[in-house]
Amino acid sequence: MLQALLLPALLAGHSFASMAVLVLPAVAPEVARDYGFDPSLIGYQISLVSIGMVVTLTLLGNTSRRLGAARTNQFGHALVAGGMLVLLIPSSVFLVIGSLVIGLGYGMITPSASHLLMRYTPPQRRSTVFSIHQVGIPAGGMLAALVAPAVAIIAGWRWAVILSVILLTAVVLLMQAGRRQWDDDRDRTAPAVTPNPLAGTVAIWRQRELRLIAIAGSCFSWAQFCAATFAVVACVDMLDMSLVVAGTVLTVVQVASAAGRVLIGWIADRVGDTAKVLAWNASLLIVCAVAALALGPGLPLVVVYLLFAVLGATSGCWPGAILAEVGRLAPQGRVSLAISGSLAITNVGKFIGPIVFANVYALTRDYAWAFASLLVPAAISLYCLKAVRGTAR
Repeated sequence: MLQALLLPALLAGHSFASMAVLVLPAVAPEVARDYGFDPSLIGYQISLVSIGMVVTLTLLGNTSRRLGAARTNQFGHALVAGGMLVLLIPSSVFLVIGSLVIGLGYGMITPSASHLLMRYTPPQRRSTVFSIHQVGIPAGGMLAALVAPAVAIIAGWRWAVILSVILLTAVVLLMQAGRRQWDDDRDRTAPAVTPNPLAGTVAIWRQRELRLIAIAGSCFSWAQFCAATFAVVACVDMLDMSLVVAGTVLTVVQVASAAGRVLIGWIADRVGDTAKVLAWNASLLIVCAVAALALGPGLPLVVVYLLFAVLGATSGCWPGAILAEVGRLAPQGRVSLAISGSLAITNVGKFIGPIVFANVYALTRDYAWAFASLLVPAAISLYCLKAVRGTAR
């Protein structure tokens, strides 16, 4: 009974935490109007979340061993909810503080969930199950895209933040149902703070295959969070859409990302070569980045939806497949630490990407060129994945 509850609980948690991360980007024009800054600067808010995540992933990668993965997962969601509450304080300083706290909590969620999934998932189904779990990120993006703009227009953007806090609190309560059984492998003598904060990252970096896979994930993360962060802002500013219609474009991005995650996991399990499948995906992302140069006011709406659907699918389908591959290659008993190390590397892309994107836009004043700049991380990812296959051979 409790095992049947595990994946739905983790999926719900990942969905609502991801929704929390993307609420501000989904209502960026309203937030920018409230505080008097350019909407493109929302990219820096996502980068602040990434800084918080890297801190947690490097310092607290061992928490699942000490407290138990389920308890760590609860703490992560509680911290995200706390960060969202900080955002409600009417000062731009608290946008910075709240974003960092959100990142601290969000960094606990994936490693703890991965620890639980590795324990309770048969090896032959791991890529599929991990990909289903990772659907939570685009599912949360869909919730943010559909709900946050409507709530912002009706009641103000802060009410969208409050709704997110309520959902996160519900997840903490849901995880309590199976916490005792799911945490029966915890080690009370293990240090909660990682003795060597860079242990996971160093372990990943020393093994060539893991290093290349992590760099490829970092580049995919770069593209993924640029697509999710700037879709609404670009559609409002460049294509003159209303906030609600622009939210539907972000929804298309997230739906395509969710479908891509399940599809890529299914294909990887059947092909038996994750790097090969992800290399195919990186090639499609390169084509999509070049096609983004066509973005402009005269572009038909159906073409805009199609372009962002392909961008969402190719930039967002990678996490489950890559995490399962890291889990497969990780030393016995070190899955959570290896996942934390790989996520610390992939979050470098999440931190750098939105900043680079915002600066490309600042230089060109054209979102078409900013989206076209995603060619760079796509090409690096393709190179790394081809090198992984060469190493395996």
